Amino acid sequence: MRHCERGTSEAISQMKVKSYKFKVASLLFTIGYSLFAIGSLHAQQKNLLLNREWGLEVEKNNGTAKTQLDTSSFKKMIRPSDGVIPFQSCFKPRLESESDYKRENTGSSKKYLIRKIKQESLFIVNDTADKFHMTIDPLFNFEFGRDVASRDTIPEKIYQNTRGVIVRGDIGKKFSFESSFYENQATFASYIDSFNEKYFVVPGQGRWKKFKNNGYDFAMASGYVSYSPSKHFNFQVGHGKHFVGDGYRSLLLSDNAFNYPYARITSTFGKFQYTNLYAVFMNLTDGGVKAPPGTEPIFQKKAGNFQFLSWNIQKRVQLGFFQGVIWQASDSMNNQHLSFSYFSPIIYNAALTEGLAGKNNVLLGWTLKIKITKSISVYGQYMLDDIGGYKNGVQAGFTYFDVFGIKNLHLQLEGNDVSSYSYSSALPAQSYSHYNQPLAHPLGANFIEGISFLNYHFKDFFTQLKINYAVTGWDHLGSNYGNNIFISDTNIPVDLPWGNRTLRIIDFRIGYLVNPTTNFNIVAGISNRNSVSPVENSQTNYLYFGIRTSLSNVYYDF
Repeated sequence: MRHCERGTSEAISQMKVKSYKFKVASLLFTIGYSLFAIGSLHAQQKNLLLNREWGLEVEKNNGTAKTQLDTSSFKKMIRPSDGVIPFQSCFKPRLESESDYKRENTGSSKKYLIRKIKQESLFIVNDTADKFHMTIDPLFNFEFGRDVASRDTIPEKIYQNTRGVIVRGDIGKKFSFESSFYENQATFASYIDSFNEKYFVVPGQGRWKKFKNNGYDFAMASGYVSYSPSKHFNFQVGHGKHFVGDGYRSLLLSDNAFNYPYARITSTFGKFQYTNLYAVFMNLTDGGVKAPPGTEPIFQKKAGNFQFLSWNIQKRVQLGFFQGVIWQASDSMNNQHLSFSYFSPIIYNAALTEGLAGKNNVLLGWTLKIKITKSISVYGQYMLDDIGGYKNGVQAGFTYFDVFGIKNLHLQLEGNDVSSYSYSSALPAQSYSHYNQPLAHPLGANFIEGISFLNYHFKDFFTQLKINYAVTGWDHLGSNYGNNIFISDTNIPVDLPWGNRTLRIIDFRIGYLVNPTTNFNIVAGISNRNSVSPVENSQTNYLYFGIRTSLSNVYYDF
């Protein structure tokens, strides 16, 4: 049973440590930070996919001599620029080196059509001096299924029709770029329909328009430009998502919500990596400025910035320090008034100068990962949202690669526990959210959750079993027991009855990897979801088949 903490607001104290000297130090740090970036060594600027299934082997090989990947818990991870080698999947790397790639493209052992389908990008542009390289690939998700446990006597038809394109490239050794666009029409299971209608967004994929009788039309674009002046620094501007942590969920910053504009600075020195992320978020409420008739409304803006320091204490232990701040939302004319502190790159600056219960929503966190053996790792997070510790969260996880020596059989177990009213604020506009979704965990707050994965792949065939079980606090009759992060955390009930909602999801899928360049795969599966509360007993039993390119995570397990 989840219990609601009483007197949370009284337990929160503010720290008033504003200092002129501290701000001057922040300015000097920022100037030095930029000047030191001047250099011309080997560059690192391409981002790895933010996709769990794709990244299993990346995670498995982190910390080994075989893999020269960034091991920071701040994702998207940046990998070394590798010229013209296509973006590889880790299910089965088919072209191990640049020489392999050139041999495949000059030899006659592979027919052109088969090579395009199975190995490489559809279009490749590469100049003779190897100073410019670009690939263009189609993106798609053609999925069809039925909810055989739907409320109607006839099974409910569910489908998704996604078409898109992705362009990736390098200019010399210091610049990389990527741009993608998706256009979607879809119908969903009843519980996702309810979410769409309540929050006006498709989970993680943005706002929708009605399509036919019961469908949704929605689009999503993303991209970035990346510059690495030296091996120590990377600068990026783009529109996308990020993730902090080593597990399936993140209690600090996840890829649960929609894309957002951002600027990111990453610096790496020996065992330390330091990341600054500046972002612009939206509340889907009136921004105060009237839009011309027939155009999209103007929504309320709010800024966010995040710092993450990753420290590889030794080869097997990594410790991370996190701060996230959602700054006071824009005024009645949708103007944002940011103080100098917003631009400070120093971690915990906001916590020291403004406290955790000030006008801005400040979140602190810590991560830990220990690689016990080559195959076994444990990881965890701690999230703190107030000084008294009444609003906090804990994650503990375990990964076991090549279980019992069976190659490519991987097990992951994870538990998450977040207390009532976490991520919320006295002002709802200051919630730790974007586009009506949490920036951390999709269940919001006031929950306890267990997740398990069993993954196996043999050559190009793969399978996955996932089990979710969660108990959440039950907000009802207009009450606020701390599950909904969009409600003020000062509205704490005393006498109203409360209860729990239990959630169980079992998903099994089997598939075949066609082309690792875009993670093009064919998949079939079944997903059973059961949600029970004092006023609800809903069941979904979804059978599905899909032909898709899987480049990102989409979370329907809530």
